[in-house]
Amino acid sequence: MQQERHEFYANSQLDALLKRKPLHDDAHFDITAMIDLVFMMNIFFLVTTIGASLVEIDLPRAQHAEAVDGDAAVFVTVMPHADGDAVSVYLADGVQGEAITDALTQEDRIRAAVALGRSEGKTAVVFKAEKDVRLREMARLTSAAVAEGMELNLAVVEKE
Repeated sequence: MQQERHEFYANSQLDALLKRKPLHDDAHFDITAMIDLVFMMNIFFLVTTIGASLVEIDLPRAQHAEAVDGDAAVFVTVMPHADGDAVSVYLADGVQGEAITDALTQEDRIRAAVALGRSEGKTAVVFKAEKDVRLREMARLTSAAVAEGMELNLAVVEKE
């Protein structure tokens, strides 16, 4: 009987040595609260950014700029075509008169209008363009308007 008892203890000790604890316990987390928090944060940021983007910004008036005297200026209005590459030029304050669409004719007519305005005592050239007009077109047209004694002014026309 003593031998049986010894064998029983030996087997139980052997079993205890052979059975090891698993290296990782199966961790169970309840992440419901975290998911709720993430959804609430998303809603918060969505509401605050939409509200902030709808607020109008009241920009201050420029302190170091003067309005151009319309009687002493030659006006050139530049509007984009539907295709987006070409522009129409009007030698007036706004879309009035004949639209000039040919690039070489535009430059020649602008040079002639600036020379005529200079001979009449005008001292400024005002270019009005929509924001969709490409910069390369404005550079081409304004280079045609450069004349000694003439001040060059650029304005952006906002769509109504």
